[in-house]
Amino acid sequence: MGTTWIAGAERLGGGDIGGSMDTPSAPPRVVWHTTESGAGDAAFDAVGSYLTRAASEPHILYDPTTDRIGQYGPLNESARALRNDGSTRTNRTGRVCIQIEVLARAGKPFTDYWKPGPNFKALMAAIRSWGVPDTWPAGSCAPGASRPRTTWATKGGHYGHCHIPGNDHWDPGNIDRNAILKAAGGGGSAPQGGTSGSASGSSVARYQVTINGLKYGYGASGSHVTAVGKALVAQGCSAYQEGPGPNWTDADTKSYQKWQKKLGYSGSDADGVPGEASLKRLLGTLPGASASASKPAAKPTVDLSNLIAAARRDPGLKQGGTTHAADVRIVEAALKAEGLLSAAYASDGSFGSVTVTAYAKWQRRCGYTGSAADGIPGKASLEALGAKRGFKVKA
Repeated sequence: MGTTWIAGAERLGGGDIGGSMDTPSAPPRVVWHTTESGAGDAAFDAVGSYLTRAASEPHILYDPTTDRIGQYGPLNESARALRNDGSTRTNRTGRVCIQIEVLARAGKPFTDYWKPGPNFKALMAAIRSWGVPDTWPAGSCAPGASRPRTTWATKGGHYGHCHIPGNDHWDPGNIDRNAILKAAGGGGSAPQGGTSGSASGSSVARYQVTINGLKYGYGASGSHVTAVGKALVAQGCSAYQEGPGPNWTDADTKSYQKWQKKLGYSGSDADGVPGEASLKRLLGTLPGASASASKPAAKPTVDLSNLIAAARRDPGLKQGGTTHAADVRIVEAALKAEGLLSAAYASDGSFGSVTVTAYAKWQRRCGYTGSAADGIPGKASLEALGAKRGFKVKA
């Protein structure tokens, strides 16, 4: 199962916007929209509230200028951003149909000026976790794009609102489709699936799984990948034009899919990305990460009570000098990594007014409002920041 809630995304609305998918056996897809508005925090808050009032919630609201992201509902349920196509409920087509509203205007493609950051990568990782391929089956999002019903019903991948049958909007405009995939990282630069970028529309799964500490799937690398490839060849399940190597490519995915089908799997269970059962059947065991590998550095610990004391005494306002600087610096570094605190204040050890303002923005990202987003750390918001940025919290 893929990601349902994206770590770091603010919770918007009540969290219940749709229901189960009508065609869960159909390929997974994502639809890109634009809000036809400006960007920035004020626009994010205003548009976010409007979409709830209008009962037109997507799954995701994204600001391309600040990398701010909000989520209305779980990705494995439907959203409300599309019109039906007659009796076909377009919001409920596919294994998933992830709807993304970008704070931008279709007349000025957001890929011309955007600043994608870690939240965008987290969004794309969540999309790929559902097996949505790095393809644009309906092609360009320029004005006049076609709305092919057969393509929409049968092809997984990325679509614009302009491609959806039964709808008349032409957003998101003529965005650079390749830039969307490149900004995600981890491969995916080809605009039409496969490594060659052919326009065949074929859907090749391009997400990764971790089994016993090792990564498998598109972009994974290591001797364990070579071992899988050699075992697939020995089983007569080869789609290789050259011998298997240490880098997992589409050829490995297609070869592994042959193995899954040989075992009797079908549908999304035979998408070419290993599962524990099929991998053990292939190799006879589940390889693990080398015991001799160096252990990761221990996570630093932040004392919540120290941090609260530092924020309330506010040494930035000259109320007694530096307070619990070691704890504060860890949080400052995390806020900087989130794009919420400038480098000029990110290592001074002072939980002053600037850091309080930055932490309040983090609280709003987590879905807090009013007095719950006053910039004074709380346990839940601090643990969420630590989980994302590598520190532990002592309550």
